[in-house]
Amino acid sequence: MIPNPYTPSGRPRVFVGRETERRRLRDRLARVVAYGEMMGPLAVTTGPRGLGKTSLMRDMQAQAEASGFVVAWASGLKHQPFLADVVDRVTRSLSAAEQLPKVGRHQLQEIGLEVGVGLAKVSAKITRTDEATDGSPALVGPLEDFLHRASNLVRQAGGAGLLIIIDELHAPLLSRREREYEPDPRAVLDAAVLLNAVQNMDGEREKFPLGVVGAGLPETKAYLTRAATFGERTHEFVLHEFGQAAARAVLVEPAEQLNVRWDDDALTEALAAAGGYPQSLHIIGSATWDAAQPDEGDTLTLAHLNEGRATSDADLASLFRARWEVATKAERDMLKAMASLTDTETERGAVAAELGVDTEALGMTRRSLISKGIIEAPRRGILRFTIPGFADWVRTKEPGGGHQTPALHPDRSPAIPPHDPPAGSPPQRPSR
Repeated sequence: MIPNPYTPSGRPRVFVGRETERRRLRDRLARVVAYGEMMGPLAVTTGPRGLGKTSLMRDMQAQAEASGFVVAWASGLKHQPFLADVVDRVTRSLSAAEQLPKVGRHQLQEIGLEVGVGLAKVSAKITRTDEATDGSPALVGPLEDFLHRASNLVRQAGGAGLLIIIDELHAPLLSRREREYEPDPRAVLDAAVLLNAVQNMDGEREKFPLGVVGAGLPETKAYLTRAATFGERTHEFVLHEFGQAAARAVLVEPAEQLNVRWDDDALTEALAAAGGYPQSLHIIGSATWDAAQPDEGDTLTLAHLNEGRATSDADLASLFRARWEVATKAERDMLKAMASLTDTETERGAVAAELGVDTEALGMTRRSLISKGIIEAPRRGILRFTIPGFADWVRTKEPGGGHQTPALHPDRSPAIPPHDPPAGSPPQRPSR
């Protein structure tokens, strides 16, 4: 038996799709390589969970390291300041880069420690008062100096520069309250300091062989803009479900590299069930592979797909349940109303009518569901679920909280678009 090439909860072994976004990110890296200058404003990749944001960032990390960058990877934590960790990750990444001179690495550790202490002092002050502070200007300059030395240390040693990747960038800036936006002020300060520093450095880009990118849920740019007006200048790469060609490649290419093919009927049904959602494609592909246990030259058939259905259904239901359990009662009521109307997208007014309330009454609940990545608003006045099959799962829930899940159910799943959507444009799903 050949090992399973599909990775439902991890970085794909064979990265396919997202060619537009990959090219645009490579172009930004190329600017640093060629000119030794800042790659531009903060760039963030956004989209609901399961669309491959982290995988895209890992792909960018690999591309950057192959081009001579030192890459520092940090991840935001819910309601926690994040900038001290970013500084620490930069210091650790440079310390591990053996091609850099030891003296420079040691000096940078000292500077990083000073910046971290400064951030900690301001955070402690905010913790005591739970209010914003005017200490941010005193933090921007030291951060710029630190990143100037760090990025140029790499460049002077023959490398391309420094790349900072911040995953889960939305998490620190999430609201601590359900009914109003009240983020942790320490995280807001960190975002403001970072945005101001990036803005200043981009103004003198020839001095900074540096790139700063992030990834987060759809509300990330809005959160950044609340922290500092410079957030409006953040360059956003919006991810959506795969179109037909990319979705097919997600299933076919990993198998083909191991000399295993998909039967046409099995492939057609798997694509219909997944609805272009990357994580669902890997879940279905993995379950089918495990059922088939193929050897080199074998074919994955409809019988294998059906044999693996119990596993894929259970894994998909786990995704749905995780989203349901983070929703409040009001949010669950709204999800039920949406599910009763459509499998895909519906008008906001129709949801309000189903609940017997005015559309304005949905405001906070709608925003909270969007911030949690459960629904999205692809166009004005339109709402839709962010994962195919979730509406069907919600409809099958019983009053006691149980469910009957035909999660892999092609005739109830949305058809995926015949072509890959252009970057930044959501694919149009047919209404139920």
